[in-house]
Amino acid sequence: MSRDAPPSDSVHVETLERISDGVVALDSDCRYTYLNSRAAALLGGERETFLGTVVWETLPDGATAVVRPTLERATETGTAQSCEWTATDHGRSCLARVYPDDHGHTVVVTETTDQRQHERTLGRLHEATRRMLLGETPEQVADLMSRAAVEILELPVNAVHLYDSDREALVSVAQSTGCYEILGEPPELASGLAWNAYQSGSVGVYTDVSSERNVFDASTPFRSELLVPLGGHGVFIVASEQPDEFTEADVTLAKLLAANATVALDQVTSENRLARQRDNLELLTRMMSHDIRNDLQVVGAVADLLGETVDGTQREYVEKIRRSTAAAVELTTSAQELVEAMLRTDTEPCPVALEQTLGEQIAQVRETQTAATIIVAGTLPAVSVVADEMLGSVFRNLLKNAVQHNDSETPAVTVAVEVLDDSVRVSVADNGPGIPDERKEDIFGRGERGMSSRGTGIGLYLVQTLVDQYGGRVWVENNEPTGAVFLVELRRQ
Repeated sequence: MSRDAPPSDSVHVETLERISDGVVALDSDCRYTYLNSRAAALLGGERETFLGTVVWETLPDGATAVVRPTLERATETGTAQSCEWTATDHGRSCLARVYPDDHGHTVVVTETTDQRQHERTLGRLHEATRRMLLGETPEQVADLMSRAAVEILELPVNAVHLYDSDREALVSVAQSTGCYEILGEPPELASGLAWNAYQSGSVGVYTDVSSERNVFDASTPFRSELLVPLGGHGVFIVASEQPDEFTEADVTLAKLLAANATVALDQVTSENRLARQRDNLELLTRMMSHDIRNDLQVVGAVADLLGETVDGTQREYVEKIRRSTAAAVELTTSAQELVEAMLRTDTEPCPVALEQTLGEQIAQVRETQTAATIIVAGTLPAVSVVADEMLGSVFRNLLKNAVQHNDSETPAVTVAVEVLDDSVRVSVADNGPGIPDERKEDIFGRGERGMSSRGTGIGLYLVQTLVDQYGGRVWVENNEPTGAVFLVELRRQ
């Protein structure tokens, strides 16, 4: 639009008056030839005072510096341009889109104050969510949520009620100062509108609770209530003494805050549950590694004494006791090591001398498994690998597995070490029955046991767990002419 062609058509003018954006027509000298009432309102004056005036003389503080170059650029390039500014006197933000033509410019002005405010609110909510996710208890999360509702969402009267299974009710764990000043100490809720929202999982928005049934306290000073469930944890309550107080924006932002708080509550509840499970598991492990193992060792010692005084069928019974006791001791040892491996969170792999660690395990298994022959092919190299103090458990379980699963008349196990450029490969080969191809991966699963196995069923799972933590790999191949070869490849240090 231009001064030469103002929008005189009444239909066009009526249309421009109905739209929510400001529309301005400037001539080639940047003087107003037309502006609708919305544009006049955004510029802060009466429409007649603008007509014929140069646009620079009417812009609010801070706008000229961005609008003038935009208009000049649109004139020079003949293409649409845009700019944005915030008026320093009243904080209103606007976006101007400039469309040049042969007679001047058409400018469409859109107020973006609410959008900018919304973006700032979302940014502050993001920061509040970060703090909630760092909370260590549900009470801390609830307190942070209540504060955010006051400081960011401007909801001064609010409370967070969490479900207490012992009381079978929603118990207040955090409330704003505004809520306390009006209500005092919030009651426990086992009925009423908040209870219904918690049980149904549906958001409740009440413009006047005095007209609602099933109100917990008919004498409540509140008229408006906004009730947002927090998953299975509880409910977020926002209230006002005035009716019809909450806007759609209030509801939307409260739901967003509640959703973020629910994630934080899920996390802290899960972490607390895991901590309790960890404590219980560590207690059970200590019992297995001390009390139960000590009792088993006493049984084994008594069986050794009996073995020296009996013969025939009775001696067979004693040997069976000894074998079962030894297997139970091995089970407690493997279980303890597996729990330790799974509970470690702060242990980093470090250099471990392979020659010493592997050599010690070979010597121990030779001493306890006298019926088997354990051979070292060549020599053990003086090289370090990336592991930790539990590396010995890897080799001990592989060696014992090679013996326990061996049904040959003369069980034999061969250990070999190959030093590669970036890694070290240890192989443990036996002359047993071997492992079918379809089970070569399954045997590393939890509780997997071989056919007619005398093992515990967790040794190879422990091996897999530890080797994974070291950043290595373990697998099994066929041995020739019979048997299996277990291979462990670890990074060189």
